[in-house]
Amino acid sequence: MKKNLSRRHFLQSTALTIASPWIVPSTVFGQEAPSERVTVGHIGVGNQGGHLFRATQAVRLAQSVAVADCFKSRREGIAAICKGKAYADYREIIARNDIDCVIIATPDHWHVPIAVAAAKAKKGAYVEKPLGLTVTQNIACEKIFKANNAVFQYGTQQRSQQNCWIGCQLVRQGAIGKVHTIEVDAPNGGTGGSTAAAPIPEDLGKDGYEMWLGPAPVKPYTVDRCKPDGTYFIYDQSIGYLAGWGAHPLDIMVWGSDADISGPVVVEGTGVVPAEGLYDVVYNWDMRIKLGDVNLIFKPGGDRTRFIGEKGWIEVRRNGNSTSDESLLKIAPEQNSKTLFNSPNHYANFIECVKNKTVPVSSLRDAVRSDNISQLCDIAVRTKSVVKWDPTKMQLIDPTAAQTAMLDRPMRAPWTL
Repeated sequence: MKKNLSRRHFLQSTALTIASPWIVPSTVFGQEAPSERVTVGHIGVGNQGGHLFRATQAVRLAQSVAVADCFKSRREGIAAICKGKAYADYREIIARNDIDCVIIATPDHWHVPIAVAAAKAKKGAYVEKPLGLTVTQNIACEKIFKANNAVFQYGTQQRSQQNCWIGCQLVRQGAIGKVHTIEVDAPNGGTGGSTAAAPIPEDLGKDGYEMWLGPAPVKPYTVDRCKPDGTYFIYDQSIGYLAGWGAHPLDIMVWGSDADISGPVVVEGTGVVPAEGLYDVVYNWDMRIKLGDVNLIFKPGGDRTRFIGEKGWIEVRRNGNSTSDESLLKIAPEQNSKTLFNSPNHYANFIECVKNKTVPVSSLRDAVRSDNISQLCDIAVRTKSVVKWDPTKMQLIDPTAAQTAMLDRPMRAPWTL
């Protein structure tokens, strides 16, 4: 089996594991918690969900009170730490009137259905990337959050890194002149995965596996389906790293420019869909995209967004920025009411916005914009066609029947948006 860097592996290398010692502020629990605290329910507390739980404990205004996960050991272990209630069914958290918001870190196919349920219950939602399984899900999610005036924060944490803010702000204020090309790289997908049916582990159980599948098609349990890398590379549950990791550098593209909404989007390119094994999402993609009059090149690689303009280039990465000329980084980023919001902490920003009913640094509008680019790439590769998109009307331009069919997927009953 071949595979590339897993985002969970990256996070595990930079954060404590569940089994590590915990340092939790005493004010998180019991009578010391002030009445103004924002109560939080955690839905999905595996690797990334555990990381988000830990990060939430350091937010002064947040109080974690409930945990839902299909795996018994996960939900009970995390619930014991925050002295909250453990649930096998996330709907019990959504139904609680004493919970202000939820943090969703489930497998990809559950992101939008759970987020929509939270919005309908007037709860804020922090949603891990990518967003939906389809363009239709993305559009529905935005519509429902707007209708319910619910707060949404996207899990694109790079927006709360100072260097990413500086790089995008410099591009926005014209440091490199008019942008004509954007290069986006994201880690590749993988191949392999066992297709052999296997016993469902006791920690998950038959009911837990049924809930884990949820709106996805019923498929036999295998040893690779319900864990990384299966959670990223199985098409029933994901479109792979086109969105699963592409969300990060594509989000930076959106944050640093409005190229994706400047005119018609034209997507074409190639990619490989594995013919064997459990993993069947696109990898080795090579996408050439027109965003109005801006060229976007999207391909596998590291994790970077390079803006190329008339006066040079600025490259934004999670581990730092680089430029065509060192003098560019000596330009002071503007800070006023019209510039990009400078968020020092992604998790605190979400909690504060839930409390104040304001828009977080990673908005749902921008999440839809970047995720739709990933979806259009998947459509172009799988239909072997040129895909044209109207970003204002949010619809395909002169689509083929095959392209139209890929805008949505059926959800298994009884699940709906």
